[in-house]
Amino acid sequence: MPYWLILNLYMSNILITSKINPDLDGFACVYAYSRLLAKQGQNVTGSIFGIPHVEAQYIIDRFHIDNINYSPHGFFESFILVDTSDISGMPNIVRTKDVIEVIDHRKVHITDELFPNAKIQIEKVGASATQIIERYQKANIQIDEKSAILLYSAIYSNTLNLKATISTQRDRKAIDWLQKQALIPNDLIHDMFIAKTEATKEHLEKVLHSDYKEFLFNSRRIGIVQLEVIQLNTLVQNYLDQILAVLNDLKEKHSLEFIFLTAIDLEQNFNLFITDDSDSQLLLSKIFKIKFKKNIGKKEGMLLRKQVIPLLLSHLK
Repeated sequence: MPYWLILNLYMSNILITSKINPDLDGFACVYAYSRLLAKQGQNVTGSIFGIPHVEAQYIIDRFHIDNINYSPHGFFESFILVDTSDISGMPNIVRTKDVIEVIDHRKVHITDELFPNAKIQIEKVGASATQIIERYQKANIQIDEKSAILLYSAIYSNTLNLKATISTQRDRKAIDWLQKQALIPNDLIHDMFIAKTEATKEHLEKVLHSDYKEFLFNSRRIGIVQLEVIQLNTLVQNYLDQILAVLNDLKEKHSLEFIFLTAIDLEQNFNLFITDDSDSQLLLSKIFKIKFKKNIGKKEGMLLRKQVIPLLLSHLK
């Protein structure tokens, strides 16, 4: 790393953040990494913009994590981005030329082009939380209990209970290390998934809209909604009409060529693809070798949206 960048790291007023409305992985990384760098003597502010996702809020409430910085004001000389490697969905305060570090784990990215002055760490792990844990291990710095619980929960959230194919041995080693560093309740992950499922039922339309992402492939606009719950079959049976109504509203509102929901059962290890759009059903049937019945196609195993995207891209090429 150039000397000027090393000096900048230790002298600048640095903002550490993630996407607006961060998921648990993004929130945990902001919280824990800002504390690590502060212990190393750096002038950092870890901050959240927007509203944390349901799982993050559950951990915040259960463990009384109240020392959180939301939407800070003032001027920051430089920025560190965690659990993201794109400018889309980032707070306006972030200036791409002043981003000095990016930590993420997504497969498809153009980080070098977006952030020319950043030290970039993008690796195939299940969660960016694992990368932050390894920073603590390398620095040989004691992790505080709240950071440990957040990072532990984030790995389980991101890897779908360590069942998703993106899970790695590094993620499992990180989990083992955290269990030795902090007192983590045995029921934590199951309770977190229950809380997420109940919140999803109560605010289904809002959750579906918040987990909507849009992609442009060869001038073809695709909308994908992701849902991760337990007791998925029951939820879909009870709320199918409402789910389809939201999908159709999104298709019309955003002028989409394709729209679908990919829903994951966090404890039973399968995906349901849901859409009543015939073109979307045909596309998904070809890619995943599934059949749709009553607008639902089932695939054994778990696939995250970030894994679905490259398969769609490859097919549409």
